Amino acid sequence: MNFNLFVSLLVNGLAMGMVYALLAMGLIMLFRSAGVMNFAQGMMLAVGAYISYATQVQADLPLYAAIPLCLASYVVFGLIFMACIYLPLKDTKFPAAIVVATMGTSSILSEACTLIWGGEALSVPYLVTNGEGKSAYLTIGGVSIQWQYILTTIVGVVLIFLVYVLFDKLYVGKMMEAAAQDKYTASLIGIPKLVTIAITYAIAISLGCIGGFMVSPVTYCSVSLSSLQLRAFASVVIGGTRSIKGAVIGALLVGLVEAFATVNLSNYKDAVVFILLIVFLLVKPDGLVRSKIGDKA
Repeated sequence: MNFNLFVSLLVNGLAMGMVYALLAMGLIMLFRSAGVMNFAQGMMLAVGAYISYATQVQADLPLYAAIPLCLASYVVFGLIFMACIYLPLKDTKFPAAIVVATMGTSSILSEACTLIWGGEALSVPYLVTNGEGKSAYLTIGGVSIQWQYILTTIVGVVLIFLVYVLFDKLYVGKMMEAAAQDKYTASLIGIPKLVTIAITYAIAISLGCIGGFMVSPVTYCSVSLSSLQLRAFASVVIGGTRSIKGAVIGALLVGLVEAFATVNLSNYKDAVVFILLIVFLLVKPDGLVRSKIGDKA
């Protein structure tokens, strides 16, 4: 493997790892705050991608207008998702009901997207183009890297930092953390459970949608983006099922392993990821980072 290929695979792996990290963080946030494992989280990639397509291609909005509109749409969609899935079932005596509901919602969203936009993969504009509508490249020392991968990595780092600040520095994050650790005690001291869960849903769903916004120019816009949820689940298990920090580490590991597996094992890269998952389940089933009471992430 030459140096140019190594750098290219490294950047690609980090970028995809960031996408998996956004999904994984959303999964853990919902699991910790609402006790829900959201099996529709992967579909948020597709929803985010289709909303991006609708604003940038169908509505032909400039990027500076499309981005805030997409972000607002993602937050609203997260709140609608909570209102339709969590609120009707939050007092159910069957804990699996919400899980089944998220699985059904994923299928409904998939069919709805197909009905509205068709079953063909759609092209979403790159954030940085070469003037001909194709991806622009950053060339350093003979190594050419797609700007889309670079921007995806940067956006991922910024969002991870913001989630850290939310839980570690801001009152609303501490409120969410307290409600996640002990919902009954939190309600006794006046922490509004419904508000904290609404904020969590808005953030968690938005993270997945932003991942779709960033990755869709590279992978195309399609309901098949939802299949990347399996990588997010692997990231959560590898990193630690209740640790956001661990999920990020696990996601980056999955992204890098998947990228470098394409060199000689391109037809088996999915198998390589899940072999990695099985190894961690056997050797370190608690994950790389064990979440403790009081951890901010």
